[in-house]
Order: sequence, then structure tokens, then C-alpha cells
Amino acid sequence: MTQRLDRDGGTSGDPVAPPRALALRRQAFAAALSSGDASLAAHAYAEGAILFPPAADLVEGRKAIESFWNAGLQAGMTEVELRPLRFEQREAIAYELGRYRVLVEGEQGSVVDEGTYTVIHERQPDGSWLRAAEMFSPARAAPGRG
Repeated sequence: MTQRLDRDGGTSGDPVAPPRALALRRQAFAAALSSGDASLAAHAYAEGAILFPPAADLVEGRKAIESFWNAGLQAGMTEVELRPLRFEQREAIAYELGRYRVLVEGEQGSVVDEGTYTVIHERQPDGSWLRAAEMFSPARAAPGRG
């Protein structure tokens, strides 16, 4: 059953995942990564969340996801932009489809990685919404990936 979306963004007891509240969480997640804070970014994920990065093994759990993002930051990731294209919500699950853009600065210069992402948000017992699963795919193969 599709829920009505409240104009005020909903409350913690509201079963609705308001787009405004998730937009703020998305912005905070991208800002955390852009500022180099993998720990803060990882708190956007549920404890048992799963991340499916391209050309890499499954990453499971908030701590492992923090390590994944920290490795990206260590590799030179400096800017993260997320542009949602579609959002749907049913009861305690919401999904978001969009495009991403990541700037990586390295010794050989700057590289821009662009592609698509899918995030499944899950309503937590306290009413907050966290990322339960995420997958992203580059628009084209990065150099060295064939």
C-alpha cells in the first residue's frame, strides 16, 4: 500500500518516508563524504546494511561500509553529488534511483566517475530511515577496468 506523503516531512512516529526528510539525509551523506568523514557517512546505513560496489566484493555491515568509504577517501575522493531521479515508498521500505558524480583527485590528476545508483531505505523502530542496501554502477568502465 502506498502511503500519503506529509507536507511537513513527517514525524518519527509517522509510517511515511517523506521525500524531504530523505533528501536532507542524502545531502548530509554526500556532504560527509565530500568533507572526508567516512564515519559520519557510514551512519546513514543500518547496522546490517549491504553495499554492492562495482567490480568489488559485497560489503556488509556499517563498520565494513565505513572502511569502504574511507578507502575511497584515501584514494582521493573529494566531491560527491547525488541526483535522485525517482523515489517510491511503501510502508517501511522506500527506494531511490538516481545519478551520482564523484570527483577523485590523485597524483595523475582528476578523474570524474559518473553513473547510476539504487538505494533501499528501511524505516527503523525509532522512526528514522537508514540505508539498508545500495548499489551503484559507473556509466562507463573506469581506466584499467576494461
